[in-house]
Amino acid sequence: MGTAKGSARRRSLVALTVLAFAALAAPPVSAFPPEEFGPDTFEYSFVGFTCDGFDILIEGTGTQRVTAYFDAAGNVTRIAVYGRFPADVLTNLTTGRSVVNRGEFQEQIVGDPETGTFTKTVTGHRNFVNDPGLGATVREVGRITYLDAEQTLVGIEAGHHDLAFDEQYQPVFCAVLS
Repeated sequence: MGTAKGSARRRSLVALTVLAFAALAAPPVSAFPPEEFGPDTFEYSFVGFTCDGFDILIEGTGTQRVTAYFDAAGNVTRIAVYGRFPADVLTNLTTGRSVVNRGEFQEQIVGDPETGTFTKTVTGHRNFVNDPGLGATVREVGRITYLDAEQTLVGIEAGHHDLAFDEQYQPVFCAVLS
């Protein structure tokens, strides 16, 4: 019969052996390290929307950073995008009325190697307009998972989503600034 000290030593030795074999048998998580791009800073001023009788000028500065992740074969498996656009000013060029649209969000685009398709999950606030006297008038905040990278099919959503789809932007902002 062994001592408690010998028994503990054997358990430690068995645990180390199991860990060593597990390490040898486990494939590498990634043969390629993630690649980071940015942060890049953007300054912009352009007519973003043409509404009934007026145009909307969008002006601002934002930053974006992108990280790409790879599998052992070097294929992209996930892309993480971090965006910060703290104060886009949208102005009705006819009346001069303007609002500030803020965005701070993360996007995760994940590939499915079986199907070759991607899902896209956005968390944070892509669009948030707080109109003085009216409160929050436009909110695209929370978490939303699209079943495609083009953002046409919603899988799961939590939060408030006034602008879940690209075709919603123009009518919403035209109404806000009319």
